[in-house]
Amino acid sequence: MSNPFNVLKPWKPGDTREVGERRLKQLNLEGKFDSYSRTYEIDAHTWKIQSQVSQATGETLYTLVCVDE
Repeated sequence: MSNPFNVLKPWKPGDTREVGERRLKQLNLEGKFDSYSRTYEIDAHTWKIQSQVSQATGETLYTLVCVDE
């Protein structure tokens, strides 16, 4: 299975990306979620949930913003 986060992009604070609910749950299980700061570690950067949208399929799509705290 390929890693959907293996993107050749120089992420910087303020950049955004969309991530599905299943992927966020997987990151949590992998220990890449900090419950204190409510941030995720993806591609060696720190991300916070900025917004969420429910889709017709029942899945939630999250917009994450790079914060690099």
